[in-house]
Amino acid sequence: MIERPSSIVTDMRFRTIRAFYSILMIGLAVGCRGGDESGEPIQIDGSSTVYRISMAAQEAYRKQKPEVLVIVDEHGTGGGFARYLQNEVDIVDASRPAKPGEESKARAQGIEWTRFTVGYDGITVVVNPKNDFVKSLSVQQLKALWAPDSRVKTWKDLDSSWPDRKIVFYSPDDDSGTFDFFTEATVGKTGAQRKDVQASSDDNLLVNGVAGDRDAIGYFGYAYYKANEKRVRSVAIQNGPDAPAVAPASETINNKTYAPLSRPLYIYVKSSALRRRPEVAEFVSFYLANVKELAEAGGYVAPTADDRKENERKTPKTAAK
Repeated sequence: MIERPSSIVTDMRFRTIRAFYSILMIGLAVGCRGGDESGEPIQIDGSSTVYRISMAAQEAYRKQKPEVLVIVDEHGTGGGFARYLQNEVDIVDASRPAKPGEESKARAQGIEWTRFTVGYDGITVVVNPKNDFVKSLSVQQLKALWAPDSRVKTWKDLDSSWPDRKIVFYSPDDDSGTFDFFTEATVGKTGAQRKDVQASSDDNLLVNGVAGDRDAIGYFGYAYYKANEKRVRSVAIQNGPDAPAVAPASETINNKTYAPLSRPLYIYVKSSALRRRPEVAEFVSFYLANVKELAEAGGYVAPTADDRKENERKTPKTAAK
């Protein structure tokens, strides 16, 4: 059992660690050694949501294997898969399943992967704390707000009892798995969203945007909400006309009552790296052996017992526990 890295939930520390490892990468380019005997580090990129879990894994593993360089970046799930298809990364952090096009491109290139479940998230819709009227939203209202053909410009357009003030929209960009999942779950089509949105790949910029404007609304992963719940307020979601409005919480994400915005989180690992690079196999084994603690340290709900059993079935045998 690893020591739980409780401080890993601090976003500033995440970025400080990433900057430190970026400096080490420059060192590699000029002859420093890290990772395996060839000096090649373990490269991870993808979802800014799963980033928190992989950073927890990186920090915990560094305490046991400081000689192994693990670099974690966050260019969105789509960006992670794009780098994977260019043979630039060993592991993709993914907040959605691989798309059929990504699957087919990987097969065409003979680049196989193994998928593991590393946690559960509830995409959280947030408003500014000064907003005292939006307590809950139905999925139909979310569609009315975010659909490409939306005519909703003010709060009053959505509900006649609400203020006649312009809404300011914040969302992840279109490389994000969160963007893909949210648009599919609310609008009914992946990637379908209104254009007058302030989009960013950095969840902290989205948090800052909503926190700084009383008429802002946005969405991002549950862990980013929990890390900033004094700055933004979550909105309960009503999934159907007769359903109760349910707020995002560990319990409601775990029991799937926070619908339709609960989702699994994955890592996709290059199969050839698992077979041919012992340091990758050992890191992944460590990650999955401790995934319950790592998911919770990252701010998410841990994989179920069945998920962990399936992970174990696919985990390399060179376990580093």
